[in-house]
Amino acid sequence: MHTTSDLLDQAIQLRIAELYCLAERHFVKRFKRPAILLNLRGETAGQAWPERNQLRLNRVLLEENQQHFLKHTLGHEVAHLIADQVFGRKIRPHGREWTFIMEQVFNLPAKRTHSYDTSQAAKRPFAYICKCPDKVIHLSAIRHNRALRGTVYQCASCKEPLKLKSQ
Repeated sequence: MHTTSDLLDQAIQLRIAELYCLAERHFVKRFKRPAILLNLRGETAGQAWPERNQLRLNRVLLEENQQHFLKHTLGHEVAHLIADQVFGRKIRPHGREWTFIMEQVFNLPAKRTHSYDTSQAAKRPFAYICKCPDKVIHLSAIRHNRALRGTVYQCASCKEPLKLKSQ
């Protein structure tokens, strides 16, 4: 029995294979397939790491925007990897080469950002307070952990140090 997660993983693999086939046909060249990690969090949908031949994807945004994510976000990130392998590392991330791959090879719009609802993906669960009345500031897990290790964050309005709100 396949879970939804298994089916999405298969859909990712199929879409990436399709994109690489398009690139290989266009450039008449074989490309090494990337490692795929579904560990990206926050508001970013995907990241391409050409030096590692790796894609990092945001599972929450994938699950909430399956069709668009598979088509556009995967195309966007794979285009970065292909551009690096074809044109080298000294190109701009969203420059002519990447745009060419998006539009001419993948037949996708060369958009740099997504418009997904990130409210579920970008949770900031740690509430902090300052001297401002009725003001609560939410910090990400990373900033919260830094605060626990001694980093001092201050309110932009009153300039007082933030203190963890007791639950």
